[in-house]
Amino acid sequence: MTHPRIPHAAGQCPIPLSEFDRSTGDVNEAVGLPPTVYTDPSFFDFERCAVFGSEWLCVGRSEQIPEVGDYFTVTLAGTEPVIVVREPGGTINVMSSVCQHRAMCITAPPERPREEWFAPIPQVSGTARTFRCPYHWWTYDLDGRLLVAPSMERRRDFDKAEHGLPRLRTEIWNGFIFANLDPEAPALAPRLGKIDNLLEPYGLDDWATTPTDTHEDVPFNWKIMVENFMESYHNYGLHNRLLKKQEYGEGAAADGGYQPPYENGDGVIVHCGVAPAIDPAVNPTQRGLFTPVPELTMEQRRQLIFAFVPPTLLLGVFPDSGFWFTVQPETVSSHTLSMGYFFPRPTVEEKLFPALLDLYDAAIQQFNSQDLPANLALQVGMRSQFAPRGPLSHLDSFLPKFNAWLLERYGNADGGTGDG
Repeated sequence: MTHPRIPHAAGQCPIPLSEFDRSTGDVNEAVGLPPTVYTDPSFFDFERCAVFGSEWLCVGRSEQIPEVGDYFTVTLAGTEPVIVVREPGGTINVMSSVCQHRAMCITAPPERPREEWFAPIPQVSGTARTFRCPYHWWTYDLDGRLLVAPSMERRRDFDKAEHGLPRLRTEIWNGFIFANLDPEAPALAPRLGKIDNLLEPYGLDDWATTPTDTHEDVPFNWKIMVENFMESYHNYGLHNRLLKKQEYGEGAAADGGYQPPYENGDGVIVHCGVAPAIDPAVNPTQRGLFTPVPELTMEQRRQLIFAFVPPTLLLGVFPDSGFWFTVQPETVSSHTLSMGYFFPRPTVEEKLFPALLDLYDAAIQQFNSQDLPANLALQVGMRSQFAPRGPLSHLDSFLPKFNAWLLERYGNADGGTGDG
């Protein structure tokens, strides 16, 4: 059984689509998006359907569930709780966590202490042979089939085969698991050509990830998180004490390298910077802590790859390591943020890996300690009557590409005239 798309049409875009044209095209002529796209609940309702109802949403890494029965839960687009589980035979299944009897979330804990009675349902992980709804004990197999439905024997024409958990379309790309709420959406893999050749020498599908660090109710719009991750202009100011300007400024990682233009239909936006020295990294020393991938050429060992597989996966890949973030919107001013590091499998088996991982994490957290509070301040500023659509720098080159990707989806979903 395939899960249907988010069950209401996007409707008419609350903002005239022509307003977005100024935010696409040449970065030296473009301006920022209208501030209301970060603050208006009615626009968020439109965007949630237009973007998240029909796109491939990253839910995690395949090595998070290595054995049959291993699973974890995620909430997509703020409203769709799903289970990500490895079935017998090794297939990964992404299916709804909503019981098909009375819509109970089957991964909700059956009881909680008083102080947590009304807290949000936690995201969980574990190993299971079946999934049993705690409300009426309907029990489902790992593939979503309904196995047990107590006290339904008097129900006329009741067929368990008709009441399984809805399954979502699923794709695996470089070890990342993607799911789609739209059964008719185009496949993801053919749209990722602009990064596949770059990533091939790294063998990411066999890399090992660390346990994810998940934060719910992150108090700013999901687009702010994406923009901050990918644009390099803020390295000059916000990170000036963590990065050497001469190495991450104009002509180097922030401004040079491989930056293909965005074209309609692309499933990835790529910025590949080139550092002056081999084995760069995102830490105050700007040098890698681990053994670089042996298959890389000396030229590739100068690369810093930043990629966005919209709308949810943010990816940083370096000669020795990488990190990935996923964003799942909750409301117009909040999202769930998951973060993980990943490494070539031989690296995690090295004796010094735990100690070096602590250093690696400390370095990333230094950046987060600056980025995340700044993003909150951006959300506050976007609510101001004085919030601008400011002119972009050439170091903001990601923004017009992202805006073009968004506009394409807004236009496809707009149920009105397109004129607002």
